[in-house]
Amino acid sequence: MKAIGLRFPATAFLLGLLAGCGSMKSVDPSQYASMDCSGLNAALGVVATDVTRNALSRGTISNADVPLWLPGGQKAVSLLKDRRTAEIERLQAQGAAIEAARNRRCKGEL
Repeated sequence: MKAIGLRFPATAFLLGLLAGCGSMKSVDPSQYASMDCSGLNAALGVVATDVTRNALSRGTISNADVPLWLPGGQKAVSLLKDRRTAEIERLQAQGAAIEAARNRRCKGEL
């Protein structure tokens, strides 16, 4: 009875983490061509915030103490860290595209 009580919270935790990893989109630099300088600055701020949030989440996942009795627990942690890393890399590419558009359009306005 006690093993069942302990298994549910750990499984629910891992499923909750997996649910947040479904939105991996590619970067489209053309969407920033029509934005003004203030919009580009705001978009860059949002991307920076998302990078920070994902990095903190990846650190939390890395520090999670997965019980040895949980089958596939370490593999799930590794998968989640890889997904967060991929999301961070995508966001960094998006930030670079925004910054390049901002440098082209807003030379004297920064």
